Amino acid sequence: MLERFARFRPGGNLAVRIVFAVALVSIVTGIVAMLTDPELAAGGLLADLQATAEFTGTVVGFALLVAAWGMRRGYRVAYLAAATLVFLAAAHGVAQSRLLSVPLIVLSLGGLAILALTSERFTRSSRLELSETQFGALVAIIGVCCYGTAGAYVLRGDFDELDTAVDAVYFTLVTASTVGYGDIHPRTETARLFAISLVVLGPTTVAVAAGSLFGPAIETRLTRAGRRVTNHHDETNRVAVLGLDETTAAVVERVADRTAVTVVASDDRRLRALPDAVDVVVGEPTSAETLERAALETADVVVLAGSEGADTAAAVRAATDARLVAVLDPDNESEPRVDAEVVIDPRAVVADAVTEAAFGGPDAAAQSSASAAFHSG
Repeated sequence: MLERFARFRPGGNLAVRIVFAVALVSIVTGIVAMLTDPELAAGGLLADLQATAEFTGTVVGFALLVAAWGMRRGYRVAYLAAATLVFLAAAHGVAQSRLLSVPLIVLSLGGLAILALTSERFTRSSRLELSETQFGALVAIIGVCCYGTAGAYVLRGDFDELDTAVDAVYFTLVTASTVGYGDIHPRTETARLFAISLVVLGPTTVAVAAGSLFGPAIETRLTRAGRRVTNHHDETNRVAVLGLDETTAAVVERVADRTAVTVVASDDRRLRALPDAVDVVVGEPTSAETLERAALETADVVVLAGSEGADTAAAVRAATDARLVAVLDPDNESEPRVDAEVVIDPRAVVADAVTEAAFGGPDAAAQSSASAAFHSG
């Protein structure tokens, strides 16, 4: 039995489901705890810790929902965030010190075990590379939040209605964001000067940081959209490529200049080498779940590559009625016949092009290559 347990390797779907379950339980536990709000025998610091854990546990639950969404798409950073948040969910359950939080503790500990066994399932890179300016902007935001929270808490005696660390965080956020509910008032000149500094630093830092962090991403999206609009003459609206090798990588780069392309492959290293305009999905092209994440039903053309073409073709036919193009050797007995409208033999293209270029000139080579490479399905 122990040997069977040692060989147990849960799938990525189970990890996503357990994280989603921990998120829901954390949210429900926190909300119910805040609504019931029982009287504690021991007051003081323990009571404040429990009350804080009830609120922040709910926040952790919502953060876990975001992490589960990223894990469903195979992101490594989402997996790491989920592992950290599940641990925090368990810690919040312990801090709440209530019978109500026992299911959260048990489920979180089980979730940590599942996540430890599924680490290799989540390898997709988020392609998040911060420039020095963006990194500085991010540090500035964190710095202002820490400055405001620490300063407000230290000066809490100079403010009305500011007693705890949560009050300090609240005051910092509403002041730096210029919301200013006005429920916390500075009573001394020192407190007023501190509030003025936070009003000046907060909005300025957030505005500059937002432009630095999100500006390049927005510009990339607009550029990609503009490229697609200017190529409206192309009849193909969206191409999905299942499988990636040296041949199809070159095809993807060409097609991406004309229309939207989504590439599905299990090799994350090859996917990272593709242009930024290409949407990538990490996973096995024969997996129904992977094809669902790739939104295959919206593709107009699906390109198949690799020896698993027959199995992939069957899955594609079940998911969409798009035109099917297969890039493989139709004469190779190890590759079963693929039910595709077009089958392209890359070796035939190269052989005919070289032969005709040697004896018949470039025009003849292009014509012969095209006729030899395409086989109607």
